[in-house]
Amino acid sequence: MRVGNKRLSFEIDRDDKAVIYIKTESGDDISCMIDTGANVPVWFMGEEFLQLRFPSAFRTEKMTIIHGLGKEPLLDVSIWNVPHFDIEDDEGNMITFYNMLVPVIKAKRYSFNMILPLTILNRTKFSFDYGKSAVSAYFTIETNKDSYYIRPIYLSGNDKYINKIQAFYQNEIDEAS
Repeated sequence: MRVGNKRLSFEIDRDDKAVIYIKTESGDDISCMIDTGANVPVWFMGEEFLQLRFPSAFRTEKMTIIHGLGKEPLLDVSIWNVPHFDIEDDEGNMITFYNMLVPVIKAKRYSFNMILPLTILNRTKFSFDYGKSAVSAYFTIETNKDSYYIRPIYLSGNDKYINKIQAFYQNEIDEAS
């Protein structure tokens, strides 16, 4: 797959995991940890804060089970839909994800607002460049599209529980309908 045309670049602090900062619908910045092992994003600041940062977001009837945040999985976590989720770098390069599906919990122990799984970047080329700096590194996304559509992958035999989300082109969504 040839990818090009648009390049988003984010400086990340080596000591702060792979955290990038993006502007929300309200104009405020949020911190997102890029997670190579996550299947779904997770918003850690609760429903009220999500609605402040993304006023157009709404709760869906879908749920998920979240693993990996502690000893026990979190069951029946509500999924919210953020109609327009933009990732924009400091140079103004932007990708929009339509209908971003986000499980929402309230957990104060994390230093970032959201986990952003690499599964949403499955149609792009991305890389981490640690170069020679002892302090910072770069996370880069290359794409030839301005927007992607998020589609859930459900648990086997159950269309209420989302197991994973992935990004698709509009024509792939149309063909699947």
